[in-house]
Formats: sequence, structure tokens, C-alpha cells
Amino acid sequence: MRSALAAVVATVLLVVPVTATATAAPEPLDATRLGVPSGVSAVLVEAASGQRLAVRDADRRRPVASTVKLVTGLTVVGALPVGAVVVPGAEVLAVGGASAGVVPGERWTVEDLLAALLLRSGNDAAVALATAVAGDEDAFVARMESTLAALGVEADLASASGLDEGDRLSAAELAVVARAVLAEPRLAVPAARREVVTASGSVLANRNLLLDRVEGATGLKTGYTSAAGWSLVGTATRSGRTLIAVVLGAADEAERLLLVSRLLEHGFEATRVAATSSAATVRTGRGAVTVAADAGPVTVDVGAVPRTAWPAVLDPDAPPLRVAVLVDGAAVADAEVTVTDARTGGAGTAGLGAAAASGVYAALRAAGAAGLLG
Repeated sequence: MRSALAAVVATVLLVVPVTATATAAPEPLDATRLGVPSGVSAVLVEAASGQRLAVRDADRRRPVASTVKLVTGLTVVGALPVGAVVVPGAEVLAVGGASAGVVPGERWTVEDLLAALLLRSGNDAAVALATAVAGDEDAFVARMESTLAALGVEADLASASGLDEGDRLSAAELAVVARAVLAEPRLAVPAARREVVTASGSVLANRNLLLDRVEGATGLKTGYTSAAGWSLVGTATRSGRTLIAVVLGAADEAERLLLVSRLLEHGFEATRVAATSSAATVRTGRGAVTVAADAGPVTVDVGAVPRTAWPAVLDPDAPPLRVAVLVDGAAVADAEVTVTDARTGGAGTAGLGAAAASGVYAALRAAGAAGLLG
């Protein structure tokens, strides 16, 4: 049998692309098991893949308060370059709620206003930026909706600040926004700082207490209105792995901080990112041929080992060939099989010839029957 099967190798991926996603994934944990109470929406997400790890009412849209400023920031960086100067007008005087101390006629760099937006949750900063980009807040909100649409989220918004109850998104949609923010250094870098000193010498202290609560915390945005309750989009990175936790509608600041912390700790302690790659090199009448499958990285419970469900019979003359990746007998991902002539590196079955293809088929049948593939 070993003459038919030259080698079976499992490939471990050390680098996880931000865009990598599997076509299926393990069912996320019910976040009620982590203490998320009724009335609160929550989601825990693997930042690299977007895979949901824990959920509670994650797809229900509800007021999100100042966490909508993440969309505001993404819209601004797409419109105003680094170094741009903004001179706010009288529009900032009519804004209520949290203030960053923006005064009409002052000169602000766009980066300082972004820091005021994220760290101090300045509603005046939000309106100043909106006006600088689009002329008024209503026109800017339309741009915010376009920003969301580019991320695959179709939603109507009402303000750049989050003060309006019409600013409604789900926890899952905010996690999508958070992934985009983490990929934008102009937003991710200041959001992770405990304070920013502006060009005028003012100190903007970060109101996000998660930075001092969770190891590796990197942001991202707090929010509160009476309609929305207490909300938090929290992110943390450990050993190169980043998680996103979103909580909407908590009872108070202590609860939102506790729940986000608990979600993040669960993710780091109870789950891991696992490779789903495997390959088999078989000998045919023509020589060595490799069949390989890779569904990308999948997050699984610590201790769980994904297994490629290679069938006993696999006919490379009948593409597209697909195999499932299993954890504890349940399919968690789906991978397309590639067939490569190991001598030349040529991929696909077209150049193998009927004899070679039949050899692969027969070798896989024999190897599978002997229990050597898996």
C-alpha cells in the first residue's frame, strides 16, 4: 500500500490573511452562556476571517449611539487626506452631548479631529468633520450610507454623531465596520492610544476603559444615549490574533465593560485558529501526483482538530472536486481539491492524461480503504 501512497502531509498556516473566510464555520456559542442578559445584543468575531464565535441577538438592528462614529471616521479618511486643515463653523455650537471643545474659527488638523471623534466621542468633532467633507451633516450621512454599502451593509443612518435614534445597526454589522476600521491606521492607531496631544497642545484622554481592563486591548469605540443604552465595540490583539466584541444596550458602563471583557477573554482562552489544509502525494503510472485541499483557517474550540474528509474514492476527472472539513463529525468548512503533477508543478487534471488520472483514482481508492487519508 505504501507504494501507492508516497506521503500524506498536513500543512499548518502561520499567516492568516485579513480577507480569508471559510464557506462554512462551526456554530457560534450562545452568548447567554457567557452571561449576556436578555435585552442586550452581542457578538464576538475573529477579526481576520469575520467568523462569529459567540452571539446573542446579533442581527437585530437597534440604536447604536456613538459607536456609529466608526462609520463617520471611515467616511472621513476616504475623503480628507492626512494634513488637511479644518476650520469649524457655527454648526458645532448647536451640537449637544459629549464635546471635544471644538470652537468655531479654530484650525484643526483632520487627524486631531479624528482623535477627538474616537477618544473623546466629540459630537462637535463629528459635525465639524461632516461639514468639511460634504458641506452639511445631511449630505455627509448619505456618504456614510455609501461607506456601509461598500462593506456589504445596507442601512439608513440619521447623524454623524450617533445622537439620533435613527442611527440603527446590528451588533454583527458593527463588527463588520470594526474590521474595516482595524485595517485603517488613521483610525486604528489613535483608537488604541490612552491619550493624544493635538497640534495646539490639548490633551485628548481616551474614554474607553477597556484599554486598561483587557490584556492587549486596542480600542475601539464607546457609545451611550438613553435610547441606545450603553454600547461598546471592543478589540484586542494577542500573539498576532485580533478579536472584536460588540455589546449593544447594556444597563450601564460597568455592564458593557464586563460583557465585552468576558467575550474577548472567552475567545482568547477557549478558541484557537486552526488550519484546514491537507494534501496527499500518490504515485501513478506517470509518476507522483498531489491532491490538495485548503478551506482557509477556521476558529475552533481549543483541543478540537479539523480533519479533511477525504473520500475512499475521488475521481480527478470529474471537477470541480470538493471535500468537507470536519470537527467532531460536523462539517465546518468546504474546500476545492486541486490536482498537481508533482514533477512539473502543473495544476489541474487536464494535463494529466487518462492514465495518470486513473492512477490517482486507484491510488486514492486503495489509500482510503487502508485508512491512510484523513
